[in-house]
Amino acid sequence: MTESDSRIRIWIDRTPPSDVVIPPDVVLVDGPEDADGVVVAADRPWDDDACRRLPNLKVVARSGIGYDNVDVAACAAQGVAACNTPDAPTVSTAEHALALMLAVAKRLKSSEARLAAGTAGGPGRLTGPGALELDGRTLGLVGCGRIGSLLGRYAEALGMNVLVCDPYIDEAPTGALVGIDQLWAEADVVSLHAPATPETHHIINAASLAAMRPGVIIINCARGALVDQTALLSALDSGQVRGAGLDVTEPEPLPPDHPLLGRENVVVTPHVASTTTVGIVRLVGQALGQALIWLRGGTPEHLLDTAAAHPGVDRRFKADP
Repeated sequence: MTESDSRIRIWIDRTPPSDVVIPPDVVLVDGPEDADGVVVAADRPWDDDACRRLPNLKVVARSGIGYDNVDVAACAAQGVAACNTPDAPTVSTAEHALALMLAVAKRLKSSEARLAAGTAGGPGRLTGPGALELDGRTLGLVGCGRIGSLLGRYAEALGMNVLVCDPYIDEAPTGALVGIDQLWAEADVVSLHAPATPETHHIINAASLAAMRPGVIIINCARGALVDQTALLSALDSGQVRGAGLDVTEPEPLPPDHPLLGRENVVVTPHVASTTTVGIVRLVGQALGQALIWLRGGTPEHLLDTAAAHPGVDRRFKADP
């Protein structure tokens, strides 16, 4: 048996940062076919078919909080554990949501465009691009877990009022807990921090947009499926929506000719909110750690199906004979 044969085999779906520590009992393999565990992002499905094609696989570790691309029940049925890393993307994603909110409110793209066009000077500069002060305005958080609550704290530091709608909490960690109708009616900025579920699919739609304050700003760093983009475009055209900052879309990435791109009141980034230099290290490192806990016989803190931790489940990796 060679040294590599006796080590735990892990496949990471992208080159890990050099700051991610690979333990001496772990070898990184070139593909999932040879892996005992995989560390994966959100752009590939992990379902019954994937598990059947990978007989050595024992654990799927999502390097992020959302796991809508992982069929947890199907994995468990095939003896494959699934876990995620809900703490890893918090700071980077909340900061990104704040950056999008400020970029849209301050009309940064419009100001830059006027400068590039040579129309930024003279009397016209006094009218400006119509930027907003956020002090005294109201931020509405749809979903208030780790990321949403941190963004709420940032907003309060700016002097904003914060409203929270989240059916899974009894007390708001920041701001005031309200119903969704009140949030639509009172928020100057609506920021989405909910998972993609049948209940949240297109929660931003023609009806909800019409119920909001004229000139509302929409921010989405959660999942693209939460926003009906056709309805959003219509509301942008009518002025009902002042602007939007989107890190997630349907599809991802948007094609270069998509009508959301190129608008001065819309900022779109390609699902990169969590991928700061430090954020990537946390995402990959924590996912790797969760996978290794399982493969060494333990129970990861963020195991997605606790039934998988039954003592009879074969969780340990098998070295080659």
